[in-house]
Parts: sequence; C-alpha cells; structure tokens
Amino acid sequence: MTWLRANAPLVIVGFCFLLRVALALGTDTYPDEAYYWTWSTHPQLAYFDHPALIALSIALLGIRFGALLWGALTLYGVHRLTRELGGTREQAWAATALFASTPASALLGTLSTPDAPLLAFWVAALIAIVRKQPVLTGVFWGLAMMSKYNGILLGLPVLIVFFRRPLHLVLATVIALVITSPTIIWNATNDWEGFRFQLWHGYEWGNGGLPGFAEFLGGQLLMGGPVLVLLVCWWLARERASPVLKVATLLPLVFFGYASWKARGEANWTAAAWIAACVGLALTRFERWKLAAVALNVAVLTVGTLVLLFPSGKVLTFPAVQKLHGWAYLKRVADEKVPVITNRYQLSAQASFYGGVPATTLGGRRSQYDLWPQPELPVGGDVLWLSEGEEPPVELQEKFEGVTRLEWPLDERQRALHPFTAFRLVKKK
Repeated sequence: MTWLRANAPLVIVGFCFLLRVALALGTDTYPDEAYYWTWSTHPQLAYFDHPALIALSIALLGIRFGALLWGALTLYGVHRLTRELGGTREQAWAATALFASTPASALLGTLSTPDAPLLAFWVAALIAIVRKQPVLTGVFWGLAMMSKYNGILLGLPVLIVFFRRPLHLVLATVIALVITSPTIIWNATNDWEGFRFQLWHGYEWGNGGLPGFAEFLGGQLLMGGPVLVLLVCWWLARERASPVLKVATLLPLVFFGYASWKARGEANWTAAAWIAACVGLALTRFERWKLAAVALNVAVLTVGTLVLLFPSGKVLTFPAVQKLHGWAYLKRVADEKVPVITNRYQLSAQASFYGGVPATTLGGRRSQYDLWPQPELPVGGDVLWLSEGEEPPVELQEKFEGVTRLEWPLDERQRALHPFTAFRLVKKK
C-alpha cells in the first residue's frame, strides 16, 4: 500500500493508457479515421481538410497504433514539460495523470485524427520554447502546423519568449514556415481550398451565437472534466504561473470560444489547452481538488470505455457508439466488385476501407473526394449506391438503365447502428 500511495499517479497513467488500448482494439474504425486512411493511399502535399501529416502517420504507423504512439509521446511530453519548469518528479507524474485522465486526451490519444500528432508536437514545442531553443522551437512548431492548422496558435508563446531575441524569433519562424511549406504550396496551387474551408468551418458555418457558445462551454466541461475545468479557471485567475503556460492555455480557449459565436465548433479543437493547464495545476497546491479531478475523470473514462466497448439496447443509438461500431458490415460491398457512390465522404471512406473498392461522393459537404478524379467504371459500367436509408438521387438514376435494391439482411443491432441500404445501378448500353 505504501508503494501504491507513493506511485498513484503512475498507476493512474498506466490504467488510462490500458483503457485506450482496449478502446483501440475493441471498436471499428472511426469514420474520420477511414477518411484519413484514404488520404494515405493518395500521397499529396496536403488535403482539402487538413495538412498531410496524419496521412503520412497512417501510412507509416497504421491507424490505431499510430494514435496510441502519438498519445504516449504526448504524455511523456507533459511529464518532461513539468520538469523543465522546475517541477519535482511527483509533480511531473501528477501533471501526466491529470492530462491522461481527461476525456480529450483519452479520445485523441486513441483515434488517428490530426489532433493526435498535433498534441505531441504542441507539447514538444512548448518544451523547446521554455528552453529557449529557437531551432527546435521552429521544428516542432512547424510539425504542429503540419499536423493541423491549430498549430499556428503556438506563434504567440513563441513571440512572448523570443520577443527580445529578434534573431531567434526570425530563425524559429523561418524554420517553422519551411517545414509547413508543403501545406502552403498545396493551398497556393489549389485555389487556397484548405485555408478557405477551415475559415468557413470555424467562422461562417452558422449555428453560433449564444447557443453555439453554450455548446462550446459544455464541450469543454466534457473534454476537460468539470472539476478540472473549475480548477483551471481558478488557476488562470488567481495563481502565479509561467506566462507560456497561461498563454498556451488561454489562447485556444479564447480563440475557439470566440469562434463559437460565429459558427458551431467542435469540442476537440481546444484539446491542446489542457496540456499547459494540467502542467500548471500540477505545480500548485490544492492536492485534494486535483485528486478529485483525476478520480472523477478516471471514473468517467472507465464507464465511457465500457459503454463504447459493450453497447446494447438504447445505447446503440448514441452518436458516439454509432461512430465506433457497425462499419465492418461494409465488407460485403466487396462482393459487388463495382465502384461505390455515397452521399457522405465518411461513408465513402468506410466503404473503401472495409470493402476494398473505389468510392466517391455525390452531394453532401465538399471534401477531398471533390478534388480527386472520379473512379473509372468497370466493364459494364455498373455502380453501387450506398447510404443509410436514402435512395439514389434522381439525377444519378437518370444516367443508368436500371436500379435494383440489394437485399442486405440487417439484424436489430446493425439496424440501430447503421441502417445501410444498397442499390445497384446498371449502366445504359
């Protein structure tokens, strides 16, 4: 018991990581993961939605293994950052336990999304900034921007630290720009598609205002955990701390909080803020409150993981469950041996991932599929229309001679998760 009490944060970190492994092994590929996997099969300098690093990660490391590795590197970075700021070994493990137990860390350290490498390079950049190492700062800042556009927010911490060292500031900035230049080049040669989409996505999507901001606040309580969020608010307002930590916490929260007034955002956009926040909290007192924050988050993670691994009944209709189960059913599209058309880019990606067939989209929001050439029709020219209940649109049916609905048996569980319907469209002679 003495050893357990002395090493409780280490045990918590290990337990949280085991929950990630269980979730990674026990769920289907997430729709966005399948979408990024399609990117990895079409190497480019960047893509419509994000820079190219997530595609490279999946190509080299696989989907879930890559995410787990990035997550582990982020946890190591949190530990290292705490020590760089003068924290003791115990405080470093406390910071790691605080961050590892947040739902934001758990999800983004399990799923292969651009946030997975972003968080790893974000904390690496903060370490380099604290050490006042301009070359490494530029390298990790550039890699953060190659992971996700959010990485540009590191520019303010860089400016604060190197403001009185203009040569170092210029050096770090130039290195970062060189590293992220593939994203800039791709955008410049593709009518700035990626930049324009992200600006629209973050500021012009609609559904903002007070409801959007309220949703943003709820998302932060969910991603950080209610007790930890309240502690962070107290720490920001009343505790002395490294300016780098406070800026790295406040900037994502303020930036995306403001954006939520303009458009409906996503809770994970601020995930990097919790890295600096957890390090800052670990360097303060309030031991009982920190313990309460970790205990509540670990309980939520445990229950949430069990629900996601073993869903049943009405739980099958939860959006989080539906995004992680029922996709393997699409293996049957391989039997048709024809290209697939869907009305959603995630569904097209899942059809390609599980069915091994070329796919594209018709309708839905603009995506990378709109920039790629349409898949070539095989001899005979048939295609498969795949959806979750919708019939092929009239403009598509008019291009074919016949439309036949395929009989795909769906049990109640599959129907609750994804009521797939498939139509074979026969090309006109």
